[in-house]
Amino acid sequence: MKNNKKINNTKKFNQDKMIICPNISSEKNSFSPLTFRFSLKVLLIFHFLFFIFDSNAQSLDDYLKIAQQNNSMLKIKTADVALSLEKINEVNTIDNTDISFGVFASTPETRVGAQVFKFGVDQKLPWFGELKAKKEVAKNVAEIKQFDVALADKELVYNVKAAYYTLYYQQASTHILKDNKQVLKIYEKMALAALTNNKATMSDVLKIRVQKNELHSKVFQNLNSISYLSKNFNKLLQRDENIPLNIADSLNVLDILVTNKLVDTHPLILKIKKLDAFYTAQNKLITSNSKPKLTVGVDYIMVKNRTDIAVSQNGKDIFMPKISLRIPLFNKKYNSQHKQLKIQQDILSEKIKQQKTTLNIALDDAKLRYENAVLSVVAAQKNKEETQRAINVDLKAYETGILDYDKILRLQIQKIKFELKEIEATKKAFIAKAKIKYLSN
Repeated sequence: MKNNKKINNTKKFNQDKMIICPNISSEKNSFSPLTFRFSLKVLLIFHFLFFIFDSNAQSLDDYLKIAQQNNSMLKIKTADVALSLEKINEVNTIDNTDISFGVFASTPETRVGAQVFKFGVDQKLPWFGELKAKKEVAKNVAEIKQFDVALADKELVYNVKAAYYTLYYQQASTHILKDNKQVLKIYEKMALAALTNNKATMSDVLKIRVQKNELHSKVFQNLNSISYLSKNFNKLLQRDENIPLNIADSLNVLDILVTNKLVDTHPLILKIKKLDAFYTAQNKLITSNSKPKLTVGVDYIMVKNRTDIAVSQNGKDIFMPKISLRIPLFNKKYNSQHKQLKIQQDILSEKIKQQKTTLNIALDDAKLRYENAVLSVVAAQKNKEETQRAINVDLKAYETGILDYDKILRLQIQKIKFELKEIEATKKAFIAKAKIKYLSN
């Protein structure tokens, strides 16, 4: 009976052993680690495909388009540009015509009769080039605000990408934790089987269970995080927070390349450069405003016929064309405005230098974070592979019926750490790349 029990336990060991270690095979059982991993991958693929079809196979680019279509800030900024463009039509017109009418309370007598009422029309005319200067100022304001739209769009794209890659990390780490939890379950079965032959201790079993429970807890924490981040992602897209999302199951840092980037055409730089044209247009407008103001008009006075005497042109009405000039002889505000604009123009070059410095510092920092993240990915991948080799070496000892569960558990936990480091560094690399694109041309 003891021999039969020992044989059964040995078969049990061999089955568990083959699931974990790809280098061990058995003639009696064709189930191998490759089969196990293939089955797991098939399940994951079916689950992933179902998830894709359920969420209409939306990609990151699709989400960016949705965000750009729905974003309130972009709509506000775009409407602000439309308002500024409409302002061009507003300023491209002359002042209102003044019409006046008055009745004489006491009719003054003239040689040809008494004055009854007075009617007048006056029109202020813009100085030569004033309307053109106003249009140029309004046009420059609209063009400056277009850079605000471009900047808002860049910020939105970066925020969506950062949120997307954060979701990727949470989802990928959940898959890693679930997969390793299954591996720990197999170790637990192996330890329980070995316990009956005094080749393992209860302490080994409990240590494995503790780590399995830790992974179980982290899985549910991740699922909570995914739920929270998914709702926030949909809110960022300004749509129903419960719409399912399709996040890539894997990202490869080797798929993204970072070339030398410049900040010369960043919206913040272009906006400052455009201010120079705006100040020039304002200077021309101030010059036009400082010219005399011309007003033309005509007054009509109705004269009543005299009945007491016959005179030539009796009761003839009065027409009086008129012209007036408003000359700013003692007004110093225009000189002051010219000086203010000159000061603002003089410091534009310094503003551009300062903005370029700020952007370049942020760009260098993003490049550094990208490079370090890529290095971390490569190191984590190598360490993960080396740890797996160490696990495989130790599992070979299982052929002799001896397995150091403490050591194999430490190695498995170390492998989990490297797997999580790899995807975290991948997330950081992609976010850093998005930041580089935000800061550069």
